[in-house]
Amino acid sequence: MDIASLRDAKLADLYTAAGAYDTLAKAMSQHAADWKSGTADRVHGSQWTGPTADAALPVLDGLTGKMRAATTELGLIGKEMRDCADAMTLAQGRLTNALSEARAKGFTVSDNGAVSWPASTNPYQAPDWETKQKTAADEIGKQIAKALSDAAEADGALTDTLNKFAGHAKDKSGLDEKTAGADAYMDQFGDASNPAWRWSMPLKDAPPTEVNSWWKGLGPQGQQWYISHHPEAIGNLDGIPAEVRDQVNRKHLEDLMKPIRGKKPQELDAYEKDLLARYGPIDARLSGSKGDPPIYLLGLGSEGQGRAVLSFGNPDTATDISAYVPGITTTMGSLGPGDNDGTNEAENALNLYRAANGKAPAGHSVASVVWLGYDSPGMDFGAASTKAGKDGAPAYARFMSGVRASHEGAQPPHVTAVGHSYGSYLVGQATKLATQPGSHYVPPDDVVFIGSPGVGVDKAADLKLPPGHVWVGAADNDVVTHAPSKFSLDPDERWYGRDPSSKHFGANRFTVDDWSRGNPIDAHTKYLNGRGGPSLDNIAAVVTGSGGVKLQGQRG
Repeated sequence: MDIASLRDAKLADLYTAAGAYDTLAKAMSQHAADWKSGTADRVHGSQWTGPTADAALPVLDGLTGKMRAATTELGLIGKEMRDCADAMTLAQGRLTNALSEARAKGFTVSDNGAVSWPASTNPYQAPDWETKQKTAADEIGKQIAKALSDAAEADGALTDTLNKFAGHAKDKSGLDEKTAGADAYMDQFGDASNPAWRWSMPLKDAPPTEVNSWWKGLGPQGQQWYISHHPEAIGNLDGIPAEVRDQVNRKHLEDLMKPIRGKKPQELDAYEKDLLARYGPIDARLSGSKGDPPIYLLGLGSEGQGRAVLSFGNPDTATDISAYVPGITTTMGSLGPGDNDGTNEAENALNLYRAANGKAPAGHSVASVVWLGYDSPGMDFGAASTKAGKDGAPAYARFMSGVRASHEGAQPPHVTAVGHSYGSYLVGQATKLATQPGSHYVPPDDVVFIGSPGVGVDKAADLKLPPGHVWVGAADNDVVTHAPSKFSLDPDERWYGRDPSSKHFGANRFTVDDWSRGNPIDAHTKYLNGRGGPSLDNIAAVVTGSGGVKLQGQRG
């Protein structure tokens, strides 16, 4: 595969050929059905008996089976050709994008894909000019090589497939239902079940930086192809731009909700009731939003109790980003419309957006994310276990890394992780993952723990963030922040480790209390609420780096 062949390929012809095989398969299927009903079934129902009938009936049934096998084989040929055309379309888009970028930079691309740049005529050129040119040329060269490699792989796979089916036609094994069935099984469950359009995608656990690089390399043509043909593959993929994720996730939500919006409760079946419970609140919040601030639906899924990620403000353009993880008993319902009393987690994130927006220095902008990408424990044994937090930590660490990978600003954003109650344990575990040696996750700049029963480490320094970047808010009458250890009599030990507000832990403890001393429940739920005294303003100051955080003494 060379540049000219891929650049000039008329892929519409390949789709046309695939469509022709589909039409042929449909015609063969109808012919087989007509044969069976009009001939084989009639003969079987005629009560014909005797030696001639005994000889004829298996022949008739054999012809029916051969027609069914041919139908299967023809259908698979069309599918394989379409898969190849999809892969070639994506490769062609990547090549077109790379060649366009080369032209825009004044680079030259040779027939074999080598990228060069003209010599500088400016004697005062910056010392690193040559290095920058080479770096840009190397990246374009990689994109060209990737496009040619993907196209060659797709072309080779289709050649092998067509040779296989041609062989089946030549030796007539394609008329055997066992052979056709085996081909269909491999198409659904074997190597062929991994369609060609997936070959160029990053692996499941690829870093968000790799995902973002892949996405940019697709170019406008390839990007639109994924949005139109396989939005389900990119809606929850960290590293994909926020606007793209919002677009495809809203479309998915609309597809789920539109059929049931007009139904009365008694008209809903069990599946529809589950859909309404999971996604109805988010649907209501998005449809009721007036766009100030804009809401981005960055994640939506049916795993476990449901998954959703909402952002108030665009994290790809914001200079200061917070990502809030709520605690136990949080459900998808808490992301819908609700009272601003501290129990609605979307309202809490919106409160933080407004507070941070008010404190943001000139030239800054903010985005406030509420991340429900894990199964929050209920008020039962689950709340006593660390399992949900440990299981959810990698997904949160990947999301936080993706926030940086898809960011569009010239300068990296200031990213703050915020964890409340059980969510603080998850944030602590995710931060540990991001700061351990060799990790491909990118840690946050600051971490805020509020209402925390422990974060799984003994000291703030164990999180490996720069000194002074771990913050904690703990109301004196918040019973959760006093939850005793399961195993230790140390007064500073809490359910999930050392009390983050203690002197031993060593975090910055900011002021939060003196406003709800008579209500310990309010004390635990109002940290991100306007009624939370100085708590919300202090967290907003951390998020924006605007200074002026009011501190109080650590416990113990």
